[in-house]
Amino acid sequence: MTDTEPITTSREDRDGVAVLRVCGEIDMVTASSFAKGIDDVLVSDPPSLVIDLSEVTLLASAGLRLLVMANERFGKSSGFTVAARSAAARVIELTDLDQTFHMYPTLDEAFEAVRS
Repeated sequence: MTDTEPITTSREDRDGVAVLRVCGEIDMVTASSFAKGIDDVLVSDPPSLVIDLSEVTLLASAGLRLLVMANERFGKSSGFTVAARSAAARVIELTDLDQTFHMYPTLDEAFEAVRS
């Protein structure tokens, strides 16, 4: 990742669970890239989605809004969860969004939670 590329997203499928990995800063400028990553995953209508924010260094309100929207697309099912630590986890906790969707400190824990 370079200064001209403040965010990267990649998709992985693990045993029927879609995993969207995000690296960098999610803010007003990069939110459209994050939204595209989410939309690219959701277009295939996966039964479960884990968004891995472990490598996110900044999570601004635009990114929080996209997390809420992704969660809403799964309704009341337990098919959506987030892996986050450090900066991203702190923002999610401060805004009480960890009460809206499940958040885990590692990708493996988030993955296991949606599988069970």
